[in-house]
Amino acid sequence: MVDPLSDADYARLRRHARTHREDLVVRLCGEAGLRPAEIASLSPGDVGSVDGTTVASVDDHATVLPPAVAHDVEKYAASNDVGESESLVDVSARRVQMLVREVADRAAAATGDDRFADVDSRSLREHFVVSLLRQGVDVRVVAAVAGFESVAGLAPYLDDPSPAEVAAAVDDAAAVAADDGTPEPVRQAASLLAAVGDALGDQESPKALFDAVVERVASTDGYRYAWVGRWTDDDATAEVVANAGVDAAVAAAEIRDAGGGDSTAKDGEPAGGERGGVRSFDRDRGGVLTLPLGEFEGVAYALGLGVEHVPDAAGTVAALHDALGALVARAFEATRRRRRLVADVVTELRFDVHDRDAVLVALADSLDTTVEVTGVVPGGPGLVLYAEVADVAPKDVVDAADDEDAAGVARVRYVDDGDDGPVFEFVVQDSPARTLVELDARVQSYRVDADGGRLTAVVPADADVRAVRDRVRDAWPDSALVGQETVERTVEHARGFQDRLREDLTDRQLAVLQSAYHGGYFQWPRESTGEELADSLDVAAPTLHNHLRVAQRKLLDAFFES
Repeated sequence: MVDPLSDADYARLRRHARTHREDLVVRLCGEAGLRPAEIASLSPGDVGSVDGTTVASVDDHATVLPPAVAHDVEKYAASNDVGESESLVDVSARRVQMLVREVADRAAAATGDDRFADVDSRSLREHFVVSLLRQGVDVRVVAAVAGFESVAGLAPYLDDPSPAEVAAAVDDAAAVAADDGTPEPVRQAASLLAAVGDALGDQESPKALFDAVVERVASTDGYRYAWVGRWTDDDATAEVVANAGVDAAVAAAEIRDAGGGDSTAKDGEPAGGERGGVRSFDRDRGGVLTLPLGEFEGVAYALGLGVEHVPDAAGTVAALHDALGALVARAFEATRRRRRLVADVVTELRFDVHDRDAVLVALADSLDTTVEVTGVVPGGPGLVLYAEVADVAPKDVVDAADDEDAAGVARVRYVDDGDDGPVFEFVVQDSPARTLVELDARVQSYRVDADGGRLTAVVPADADVRAVRDRVRDAWPDSALVGQETVERTVEHARGFQDRLREDLTDRQLAVLQSAYHGGYFQWPRESTGEELADSLDVAAPTLHNHLRVAQRKLLDAFFES
């Protein structure tokens, strides 16, 4: 769930831009939703007027420039003598990112508010998206101006505000809440989104999640029944996972029909297109609307809604159904990940990786070095890998990652010096590690040298290892599964975890951490500032922040390494 900058914090951040260019870059991210690469390529000629509204079009992404930002662009271009076809800010995409971080670091240092230290260009785009949603802008418009391919891309933002508030933002809060002439199907779809969103919660298993969803659908006006089904790639088997208000045999037949179209997709992506259609509709019985939930390990999942009205494919009801499908799919994926993380028994898979087009293999080969992954974080535009590169200068690593032959690297950032070499953050679009993560595996280790690499990952004990192996081999032909082993993970009870952590923390670090927790320092918005906590503990503010950072690091070490 996204926790964006508030309008007040965004205004505070802007006050710490020292140059016109820094302020313009921040505004283009935070008020126009442009990505760093788009800002780097934006020229005055890309800015025009449509029906009195200023629009910036970069590549295939068109967004609206608020009047103040449009004026800022015009003023900057004039004062710097920028031609119509010349780059407005004349810096690289990476430099755009650095400019934002420099402003954020300056704001953090000046205000003592550590939240600003985490602000980057993506944070500003999230502020832009959530601001529009809270203003009640149609989600289809928000998706378009933010550069998403569909409203499904807004799924991470639909938990904040709540599903009910999102439903109101799609249509109109007053119109949805009151019977004032809003079409009945719109009110019913908004109520459905709110009801199902309310039921998602922290379900313990996919089965419990789907049971809760279909029960809510079947009890909502305008929807006669619901089912969740799954089927294999060849449609040989169709299975009812959950159903409410409909006989299982009828649901199974509809699931087989749903699987009869183009159900091929990458793992975790919708099968059968962006949104299913309504089939078998008649005036007496209504019809069934199929919402794809994704495909995992060769099995496609979908949510079927027994609808009383045919939604307009381009209308508000369809947009609400899209948001519903995205929310359920996201909750399903989160439940599966949670199950994977807490499983007591797992299967450990070991792969040898020799594909020369695998990003880290190519990097290790070009630099004649060893690359060891120390952290793997799913999400964003690709998989985020933190890796230590042995005995190589940071500039050489950046140059090698920026080389055209390393096309799988979306972004590279120097983090710090490690024991054996510099540590980097790589955002990779194509990697054996990403393939495994998309198959619901957890990467434990990945070490690469000029001769290739060894990648170890774990999957739940009941996972289809053959399907995982085949998918990796299809994507990376020179990689091979060389070993697998079922292992039992040691489970540490909460009390043992707490006792071990208390042994690692000094008395002062524990006191600072407790004070910050109970004082609301970690709440949003914060209930206490660092300075207020420092006064309460009678320490200097820099001392408190130092103790707090060390304590947080020990806490995270204990959690992620347990």
